[in-house]
Amino acid sequence: MGETVWSTAFFRALRPKSRLTVSEWADKYRHVAPGTSPEPGPWRTSRVPYLREPMDVIGDADTETVVMQCSSQIGKSEMQLNVMGYFTDQEPSPQLMIYPTVEAAEAFSKERIDPTFKYSPGLKNKLREGKEGRGAAKKSSTTIRMKHYAGGYVALVGANSPSGLASRPIRILLADEIDRYGMTQEGDPLKLGIQRTTNFHNRKKVFVSTPVLEATSKIHKWFKLSDQRYYHVPCPCCGAMQVLKWSQVKWEKNDLGEALPDTARYECCECGDVIRGPGKPDVDWLAKGIWIAEHPEIKGIVGFHISSLYSPWVTLSGLVAEFSEAIKNRDKNGLMEFINLKLGEPWKEDTKDDIDPEYLLQRRTRFEEFLPDKVLLLSAGVDVQDTYLVAEVVGWGKGKESWGIEYKIFPGDPAQAAVWNQVDEYLLRSWQFRDGRRLQIAAACIDSGGHFTTETYRFTKPRESRRIFSIKGRGGAGVPFVGKPGNNNRVGAMLFNLGVDDGKGTIMARIKLHDPGPGYMHFPLDADRGYDTDYFKGLLSEKKVFEYKNGQTKEKWIKLYPRNEPLDCRNYATAAMEILNPNFDWLAEQEQLGNVYVQHTSSAPRKRRRIRSRGVTA
Repeated sequence: MGETVWSTAFFRALRPKSRLTVSEWADKYRHVAPGTSPEPGPWRTSRVPYLREPMDVIGDADTETVVMQCSSQIGKSEMQLNVMGYFTDQEPSPQLMIYPTVEAAEAFSKERIDPTFKYSPGLKNKLREGKEGRGAAKKSSTTIRMKHYAGGYVALVGANSPSGLASRPIRILLADEIDRYGMTQEGDPLKLGIQRTTNFHNRKKVFVSTPVLEATSKIHKWFKLSDQRYYHVPCPCCGAMQVLKWSQVKWEKNDLGEALPDTARYECCECGDVIRGPGKPDVDWLAKGIWIAEHPEIKGIVGFHISSLYSPWVTLSGLVAEFSEAIKNRDKNGLMEFINLKLGEPWKEDTKDDIDPEYLLQRRTRFEEFLPDKVLLLSAGVDVQDTYLVAEVVGWGKGKESWGIEYKIFPGDPAQAAVWNQVDEYLLRSWQFRDGRRLQIAAACIDSGGHFTTETYRFTKPRESRRIFSIKGRGGAGVPFVGKPGNNNRVGAMLFNLGVDDGKGTIMARIKLHDPGPGYMHFPLDADRGYDTDYFKGLLSEKKVFEYKNGQTKEKWIKLYPRNEPLDCRNYATAAMEILNPNFDWLAEQEQLGNVYVQHTSSAPRKRRRIRSRGVTA
């Protein structure tokens, strides 16, 4: 009897562990840590049924490359954690997770990966918790960016510093937000990561990202190379299986033409019946969906596309409100973010040359000697050249509608004080409304990137209380228009880094607006204000193009006209307004109440904050 029991136990121990799919493993062993999700506790794939197939395909032995082009808020981070956990517990392997930056990689490690190992039954006690030290002791330890376990490890790197990619053989590559990767001195981080998998016959490459620009999108390019699977759900009325598309979202408007988000609904593309209302989608309905490949003949690369229209955490009314706000304000950046982050689609740039200097000359209107009535705030931008300074004063109204007030050149040597004194007096002057009120410049940005950096710092440093700041332009896609200020320079002046390419794109989008309203750019016809043919040639002096180089499609701005100071000055004046982050609705309400505000004169702000003062004097 005893021998039979021992024999049974012995052979049971030798029996291979039953193979689980990634979703089965997650349902059985994954625990969503408290504080990391609105739904902590045991993982349930049934809450996000559209993730079941992508996870299981990643774990499928016959699939090498999986691509997911997606929106935000669909559970992609949880999916990556499930995949990471599966290949830690079920098939221990060396894994590499790439994020856009080192900071993002470390934050994900501390905020998501560490709690996942701590709370998940299938991962608890898996990590080697050796002490940090030298040699073998250090190699065997678990750190923020290196998690060691029996049979493998998880390494985390930033695409902006991919030195850790150079010597590490990897079986599992998880690349997150690949459209945010830039080129480095070492090369393309994604290609470097792919190269590290070549030693493994059973390698896995998983690319996940929200897309950005269609012309340069890595995730969109990979998705187009895949079998292109879309999630089809049934109409409760007619049963037609369909992909959820934004064009089928409908809503009512009030008498002013404003959207009423609470009336949002999704209409069937076949019968026109309402599939869902303004709230979140029903999960049981989502579970009836199926993935269908548009190109099943393509083998080797499996691609998935999913948008927040399927997300169990996103309301339809919220999507309508966000979309309508961007349309109302004619906000190109806001609309681009909606297309990218909510619909999971790349933004297609309008590169048509449908605006020329002559058209803008004809579009000018007469201001006379007064400020236009709708101006709520003035900002200025100053460009520094070798033999002169040039400034533009811009008026701003609701919806960032703008009015060019004056474009003025100050001849003189920037190495001498005289020309700076002229600019100082100019920035101190005020402009008058028809009713006698006067408006001063609320903020100004001055370029420090030329040959007179120290002179610029010395000018702006004592004038920061007037919100006169030094800026330094940084080119390249993905650089935020206004970065955080610093003062690490020889004078200690506050310096804002400016994403000039982002700013130029915004200006070009606004120039193409043909009707007054949010974002529209007005120019004065008055001859003494400086808005002549040369100004408009300078404003349109650069054009965005896309070039293919070293296997990468890059965006760049090329010069069409040698003198680009008008474009730079408008960019800097726009940055000054954005640094203030004004509440235009509040300013307009105060104007209606007859309240008048004087220019703020306290010490310069340490961080961006919403400014309500608009520099008005009686």
